[in-house]
Amino acid sequence: MGRWGSKVMVTLMAITLAVGRQPMVRIVLREKVSVAGSTVRLGEIAEVKALTGEDKKLLTALQQLPVAPSPLPRYQRIITAGEVATKLAQAGWLNGDFVLDGAKQVVVTRGGRMLKAADLERLLQKALKVPVKLLLPPPPVTVPDGEVRVQTETPSSHRSLLPVTLLVNGQPATTLKVLAQVGSEEPSAISHQSPLTSRQSPFATVLVRRLQTVRLVACVGRVVVKAHGTALQEGKLGDEVAVAVPWSKSPLRGVVTGEREVTIVVW
Repeated sequence: MGRWGSKVMVTLMAITLAVGRQPMVRIVLREKVSVAGSTVRLGEIAEVKALTGEDKKLLTALQQLPVAPSPLPRYQRIITAGEVATKLAQAGWLNGDFVLDGAKQVVVTRGGRMLKAADLERLLQKALKVPVKLLLPPPPVTVPDGEVRVQTETPSSHRSLLPVTLLVNGQPATTLKVLAQVGSEEPSAISHQSPLTSRQSPFATVLVRRLQTVRLVACVGRVVVKAHGTALQEGKLGDEVAVAVPWSKSPLRGVVTGEREVTIVVW
């Protein structure tokens, strides 16, 4: 058999194998869906059915396959059948392994709601059973619909950087850190209202010193901007200090949020 005959034979064998391959799953795309997480997964936009005796682990992995980032709240994202097929191919699924059916495109909307500073203060106050005031706006956080609670630790001083876990219907949704004034700084109020102990807090020390180079952090929407400047005064956690920067004649004012770190509320 010549060279061309061999090529024809290989091509015919490949076609025969492709035709003879039995699909393992059927994927039926939905027309419209609403998601709560930051990532759109295949099981959210399609119904995945086994056509052979595939085990549940394979189907679960397929349902959890990331397809695309979720849109912002109150916005839409369109995912086409071609995009889904591309994601399947990237995950190692061959054309003959699945049947892609249903809608030609899926309109995805983001469910949930933005958690406001007032909401977070209320949740922290309920968890700690003392008055709570945020000293800096929290980062933008979208939580799924449901009952929202927080988990945090008892702070060691009235002004603390609190690690917070947001729970939705009892399940962890996201974590963040917030700078907060917890309870009252008056001695009489401490003994009656606050569970805070009298032990020395690591946040009671000076974290920024005068003429020290500090990191500047600013949140512009969902973008975090970082730079460097020179502190013009010393400060403890939560104190407002002035920082000189090379691109402005006027110093910026920000809040001390860590060692040699100042967060600018308004850039």
